[in-house]
Amino acid sequence: MTIKELMELTGQTRFNLIKEYLKDGIAEIQLITKENVTQKKENIVASTSKHPLPSDLVEVSDVKVLDTDSDYYIPIPRVIIKNYKEK
Repeated sequence: MTIKELMELTGQTRFNLIKEYLKDGIAEIQLITKENVTQKKENIVASTSKHPLPSDLVEVSDVKVLDTDSDYYIPIPRVIIKNYKEK
């Protein structure tokens, strides 16, 4: 669908207004959707605080730990790092 067709369907005559509405809509869709999401499992050692991460990692959205007693993954609501300071 073109902007002109959208203008005809909505009865709007201002081209730039419709164009800005489309830009805003696309930006909002990009904020709420995730592209190229992959899952990775990593074995961690209890006495180690540093773990390898993939080089192409952009965002960690969820962390779960396997409870060996129940064999269920338990989500960790947030990760706390002592003395962490963001630049």
